[in-house]
Amino acid sequence: MTDDAPALRASFGHDLLTEWIPDALGAADALRDLARGRALARGRVSAPAALEVGWLRVPLARRAEAVPVVPATVRAHLHRTVERALRGYEPAAEVFSYRAPTWDYRTAFGARGARMRALAGRGGLPLVLSLDVHRFGRSLPLSTLLDAAWMTEELATLLTRLAAEAGHCLLSSHHWANRVGGAALAPVDAVLGRLVPGRWLRWADDWHVFVRDAGEAERVRAAVRDGLAALGLTLSADKSGLRPAATVFAGPARDVAGEPAEVWRAGVDGGDLRALRYALPRLAPDAQVSAEVPSVVRRWPALLPRAVRYLDGAARTAHGRAAVAELLGGAERDPFAAARLLALAGRHPELAALVSGPVLASAGSDGSPVALRELATRVAVVDRRPHLAPEPTPRLRAWVADGGHAGASPPSVATLL
Repeated sequence: MTDDAPALRASFGHDLLTEWIPDALGAADALRDLARGRALARGRVSAPAALEVGWLRVPLARRAEAVPVVPATVRAHLHRTVERALRGYEPAAEVFSYRAPTWDYRTAFGARGARMRALAGRGGLPLVLSLDVHRFGRSLPLSTLLDAAWMTEELATLLTRLAAEAGHCLLSSHHWANRVGGAALAPVDAVLGRLVPGRWLRWADDWHVFVRDAGEAERVRAAVRDGLAALGLTLSADKSGLRPAATVFAGPARDVAGEPAEVWRAGVDGGDLRALRYALPRLAPDAQVSAEVPSVVRRWPALLPRAVRYLDGAARTAHGRAAVAELLGGAERDPFAAARLLALAGRHPELAALVSGPVLASAGSDGSPVALRELATRVAVVDRRPHLAPEPTPRLRAWVADGGHAGASPPSVATLL
């Protein structure tokens, strides 16, 4: 396992970009543990003392949803344990998503597109059948995973505890959960491999099958439906369908191109959420942009993580601080906003001073997720208001004892959300 440690550490570092609550220490301790390949091989890297699951209501593009969250140390342990369980598992060549710790999204997505276009260009396959699992992450039964050939006792224990705490056994936005989910669907891949060899591909829980006619499509649909039923899953009626294969040549939605400032302006003027998502993390600090950020985030709360990434670069400007102060208004009633803004304030003392007592008190309350309480502790200590800090968790005590400096193991605000 020593040779695998760098890949595991890099994979987990990338995984942190999808974390709903940034880690107060930048997950430095978790990343350090993942780098200890020899200790891992000998079983010397211990599991977290508790599998703490909290809840956070997060804004998505079209809705808000309550999601279970765990501390970075727990996330890292799950990541490591899954890779140990899947070490001998090899996905079918037609599976393009989350194939290994070294898997790269952009490369894999490009390969998937190339394969789809190649199949669509073949003669005699005029139709493509799309098949998607209904609410896969929330509906995959624990028993299906526990019965998998690659399951280990260690991972089974963790997933059982997680299902009891979170209500389901796969957490959205986690690399390890996508790896487990992808492996769980291997029996359906095998069905397609026998029925339509070389004419299908899968991304996550979404299959595309290239077929000769509607009759063959219906036979494939029935076979996949039966295969999913054996796993305790069902097809999504809304996301499954048959269409001309030539539609894959239309490609994805248009690429956002141009200078970030121009893309930002077009996004603001045209209400283009995708343009704004592209522009925000790439913009240089600008007074007008900073003034517009709070209203843009109020309109699209899901943009907050990327807005915080922009404001990290503008933190030492008056316009950046003004934008942060405006966004902090009401954050005591919005744990998601508090989580992103406290991560930013934990990096910059000048911003920590802007965080009000009510925001710290709300984030640090007993009902808050552990990761949010740790951020409240960090900000209070950075701003030298220890009387407002929650009791430091064991992993924060060393940082506090060393002086609680903003530059020591800072939270990361880099994000893919």
